[in-house]
Amino acid sequence: MPYCVNCGKEIPSESSFCPNCGTPVGAGAGPPRAAPRPAAAGTGNYADLFQRIVSAIIDGIITGVVVGVLAMVLSFGSFSMVGMQRWGSMSPWAWMWMPWMWVLSLIPLSYYIYFEGTSGQTIGKKVMNIRVVKADGSPCDFVSAFLRNILRFIDSLVVGLVGIIVIAVTEKRQRIGDIVAGTVVVKT
Repeated sequence: MPYCVNCGKEIPSESSFCPNCGTPVGAGAGPPRAAPRPAAAGTGNYADLFQRIVSAIIDGIITGVVVGVLAMVLSFGSFSMVGMQRWGSMSPWAWMWMPWMWVLSLIPLSYYIYFEGTSGQTIGKKVMNIRVVKADGSPCDFVSAFLRNILRFIDSLVVGLVGIIVIAVTEKRQRIGDIVAGTVVVKT
């Protein structure tokens, strides 16, 4: 389904106009308005900071549990290979564990790329009723999802403060990853 370029809502394929705001389908700019709505002036239908933070917390819990369980399983496997007497030392165990840490660190990145690239929503975004779309209103694809999430490490600097500040000061409430990928997060 296409998305409205004006408000970001889904548009049924047979519609000529957005059922939410009345923007003609395929129009670059919406129809002229008599006066902007005060509550939405300059903000469109963008997700607010609270929704995005709660969504990130939910997704962080989900990916954290998966990574934690896998780390525990892999560490128990390391016990049998190395033996309990060496487990606490910096000898072979550290070298055996290092490759798994890199693999485990890819799980959150893969989670975000897969869910945002297929549906525009992670589980946290579904709970908070928000969705990632391209700035033109079309659905997010894997390339856009990859770009926006590969830069997540920059947005998460200083306990996420960089991303929070950038979202708060940009007109379309975009973080650095969104700006580079050409995406926005909208309410559904």
